[in-house]
Amino acid sequence: MLRRFFQTKFSMVLLSLVLSFLLFLTATSVRYSNKVNTTKESAETYTYTIEHVPIDIQYDNSKYFIVGYSYDAEVYLTATNRVKLDSEINSDTRKFKVMADLTNVKEGTSKVELKVRNLPSGMTAKVIPASMSVTLGLKKTKTFNVEVDMDSINLAQGYRLLDVDIADKKVEVTSDENTIDQVSRVIAKLPEDVTLSEKYSGAVTLQAVAADGTVLPSIIEPSKSKLTVNVEAITKTVPIKVELSGKMEESLSNVLYKLTEEQVTIQGSQEQLDTINEITTKVDITGVNKEVIQMTSLQVPEGITASISQVEVKLSPVKK
Repeated sequence: MLRRFFQTKFSMVLLSLVLSFLLFLTATSVRYSNKVNTTKESAETYTYTIEHVPIDIQYDNSKYFIVGYSYDAEVYLTATNRVKLDSEINSDTRKFKVMADLTNVKEGTSKVELKVRNLPSGMTAKVIPASMSVTLGLKKTKTFNVEVDMDSINLAQGYRLLDVDIADKKVEVTSDENTIDQVSRVIAKLPEDVTLSEKYSGAVTLQAVAADGTVLPSIIEPSKSKLTVNVEAITKTVPIKVELSGKMEESLSNVLYKLTEEQVTIQGSQEQLDTINEITTKVDITGVNKEVIQMTSLQVPEGITASISQVEVKLSPVKK
């Protein structure tokens, strides 16, 4: 019976309709799927975290001075346009700013919200941290003498300090009233990585410090000054002592010697130099049976340098 059904004209028409309907459903499903995928692609987002974004602080800097605040923040950006995101990542093309508005903040320490301004459309931003602590105080300026921090001067071994000079003897220091009252002195420090074995002359950064040496937040005018440090080598001139070694010929009664250099200049720490009164050189007289000139090395102690490392010795044998 089923076989006869498929052989009828009506059954063939019905089967064609069913197949057409199934093909329609399949095509519709594919178009819907493609539409969903396109929507997903168009809604794709890009993210990037920018570190050390400067904070633009708005306040009356002619009247107030701010201390104890963060200089930068971290910003988490989200965008649907990669080109816009790349433009904001680059500090040279960046439009947005992180701002802290202190225009209505009273004197003292306050917590201020950090906000993003001028962010292009289609982008969102999150600032980390969302707020910062800042101390607002009345601005005050005071004049201080400049001192050279002698502890910052590192001398190479074998050198001593002669004198120091700072170009600016007095400077103006500006800070808030509370901080300016804590300033004990203004110091000029030699860079930590500098060890002197010759004259130093260069601009160094000035610092306002408290009595305990803590560096205080301030603006110093001028902020740098020329520091000159003169040093000299610690030296001592001592005689050269000859020590004869080896076996003298039996036909000789003595071997006389004469040095081309009778003295040598040595350099080192003062403590070492104080213990040295002579520098020796050993001369081997084995086989010497006629007048001869030898080049011998000086026996220089460790940690000491000498103006010469060798000396000529003229040996003159004396026959019995």
